[in-house]
Amino acid sequence: MMSRKLKVIVSDQHLGAGPPTGRNPLEDFYSDRAFAAFLDEIAAESDHLGAEVELIFNGDTFEMLQVPHVDKFDPRAVYPPESYHSSAEKDSVRKMDLIIQGHPAFFSALRDFLQEGPPLRYATFVKGNHDLDLHWRGVQTWIRRAVAATGDRTPLLAFEERCIVREDIYVEHGNQYAELIDRVKDIEEPHHPRQPGQLWYPPGSWFVMNVFNQVERERYWVDGVKPVTALIWYALKYDFAFAVQALAALIRALPGTLEDAFLAVEGSTAEDLLLRLEDPQQAQQLEARYRDEPAFRADFNAIVAAVVSPPPGTAGTAASALVPTPDAEAMAQQMQARMRSALSNAARRRAAEERVPLVVFGHSHEPVQERLPGGGRYINCGTWTWQADFTGAGKETWRDLFEHPERFTGDRQLTYARIDYDMIGRPYGCLMKYQADLPDEDEDGSGPATSLWSRLLAWLRGLWS
Repeated sequence: MMSRKLKVIVSDQHLGAGPPTGRNPLEDFYSDRAFAAFLDEIAAESDHLGAEVELIFNGDTFEMLQVPHVDKFDPRAVYPPESYHSSAEKDSVRKMDLIIQGHPAFFSALRDFLQEGPPLRYATFVKGNHDLDLHWRGVQTWIRRAVAATGDRTPLLAFEERCIVREDIYVEHGNQYAELIDRVKDIEEPHHPRQPGQLWYPPGSWFVMNVFNQVERERYWVDGVKPVTALIWYALKYDFAFAVQALAALIRALPGTLEDAFLAVEGSTAEDLLLRLEDPQQAQQLEARYRDEPAFRADFNAIVAAVVSPPPGTAGTAASALVPTPDAEAMAQQMQARMRSALSNAARRRAAEERVPLVVFGHSHEPVQERLPGGGRYINCGTWTWQADFTGAGKETWRDLFEHPERFTGDRQLTYARIDYDMIGRPYGCLMKYQADLPDEDEDGSGPATSLWSRLLAWLRGLWS
């Protein structure tokens, strides 16, 4: 027996300035039309059952780091890194305005979905590390206007600074538990201590603005490999030129000089290594040695490990240190396993500390559903950008990705979390997969279930016909 209340949680949609038609190489969101159809199906169920629905956007809904703060946007123009840097409120509003202009169907669908009721349908935004700008009241106001959540409809839209803790659920984006480079010093009040009016972006955000926004025009698929530090490892194996460019930018973005990281090879200092990485001739020499000298490769991997991995005991992580090996691919797999483990461990802590049976994260782009001690459940919503399943992939698969990305980037799982409540208010959460135009499949109990919406709608239409 279900109560007439449910929650639908999506994460990591990364809406940019649009349009989602291939003309903007920095636009990763899948489809406004698919999202509109998704909301239509939820609304149909809500209306038929009289069910109250909360739609939760669990962070990185908007890709503010890949939208320039300009008044007029050309999706084919190449903007310098400085065009993305400002996080001042007025510039964040400019970015939000471009996102709204680039995705009219998305915001129209959300406007139509919101309803004062009965049944009540409302939405809540939780910010992530890519849309930290949601902190600004001006940005929130711009979104409210776009979805007509003003006046009497104001209560239909809410914004949370970090998390949702109510109705026996805990919902947070998850970046604060994963890679050190993506953690915000104070995500609830993310103001820069030395630059009044600006937000404090973590190093990973600067990496996106200074590197990805240039690289992705040629390597449009790079955002699909998570975490970004794992991408650097894979690139060391399959695209060394990109790897050294990315590594140099990451070192410059990280706080401090991390001098201790660079003493493992030939007495190098951080400055020495940066010179070698950023000089094309020396970078070619590094590539030759990395390819041909196993001992050098092992030492270099130890340096990279010290750069990209937080030291043991760093606040907010229980991860152990990376174990350096000469195999860059093995190092990448360690990074991916670490992030998966860090989020899983954080879910266990949050469930115990908040005394809730259900924890939902995003951030990793990897859909996850697993049991927690005591019978609870941890769900990661995954993403609506491309994300191929590389579980158990071998060297040939990864090489194929770097050489033929078009074979992979059409893979969109469109996963989300659904939470139903029983008659006494206990939540039951499940990882789902929306497949508007694909045949339904049965849930196997371990991975995402296919959407129930299509079957439900067919049944409802049968009743109404």
